[in-house]
Amino acid sequence: MFISKEVEALYYQYKDNPFGNKKDSRIESWLEILNRLPSILNAEVELVNEVSVDFDFKDSDKIERLLLHLIPWRKGPFRINDIFIDSEWDSEKKWKRFQKLNFDLDGKSILDVGSGNGYYAFRMLGMGADKVLCLEPNLIHVSQFSAINHFVNSENIRMIPERLEESGLENSKFDTIFSMGLLYHQRNPIEHLTNLKNLLADDGKIVLETIISPKECGLVLEPSNGKYASMPNVHFVHSDNGCKSIFRELSLQVQAESDLAVTNDKEQRSTKWMPFKSFESALNLQNKSITIEGYPAPKRKFYVLGKVS
Repeated sequence: MFISKEVEALYYQYKDNPFGNKKDSRIESWLEILNRLPSILNAEVELVNEVSVDFDFKDSDKIERLLLHLIPWRKGPFRINDIFIDSEWDSEKKWKRFQKLNFDLDGKSILDVGSGNGYYAFRMLGMGADKVLCLEPNLIHVSQFSAINHFVNSENIRMIPERLEESGLENSKFDTIFSMGLLYHQRNPIEHLTNLKNLLADDGKIVLETIISPKECGLVLEPSNGKYASMPNVHFVHSDNGCKSIFRELSLQVQAESDLAVTNDKEQRSTKWMPFKSFESALNLQNKSITIEGYPAPKRKFYVLGKVS
């Protein structure tokens, strides 16, 4: 059983088709690309220090051409033989910040909400996680995950193309729940955290990563028109005090937290695999301490939360 009977039932409709009955004009082409990926034998999979797969195959150019059809690759990097998928985000940097918290994932059942293409979820397996369920509504990310797991070939990771609040998950309990880069996109942050808490085992932990506004902004910065650092749908950017106020309201205790990390163009940038505008369009050209909209430039932080006993 994969985590719970409820998860098994939810996943059943995506078992043979990663997109289920979702509608998107690109699905047919994505499925064709996935079907054209070569079968491989005797693969060497590395998930501890990177996400990479090595195997005997002479025509790497063919694989690269197929994978390039799945752009934009937001999270990564991934390496398939000598193909380096240089994603927009160098997600290794965020993962190292998480690892500094010395958080134990060994043997844990994990829910990764808004997982993107699964880069972090694969790294969770590399840290000894037992099983990882990814929720990701963006179907291009689902296609990328399916491509990467074609090569990794792990039965311990699954992706469901659903939002948390629409997934139907109610009774399953997870040892660890990740929510990274989601809180500021929520119209109702308290509801988001409540949904996470309701799926958490009694002694489980929520790993929350989010953008933090300066204390001068009070409890929360509310961008006008929902735009912040060129990102759409940013509703609330909480300060550290604002986050902790919500945690207290929900009886969630901060058990560990990271230092603030300034986002820069080494961590997020345009690449061959994401050739569109990126972080270079997020900041004021004359003053990089503020965003293009005039708000404080993004700084990010991890919190590890547990239920108050």
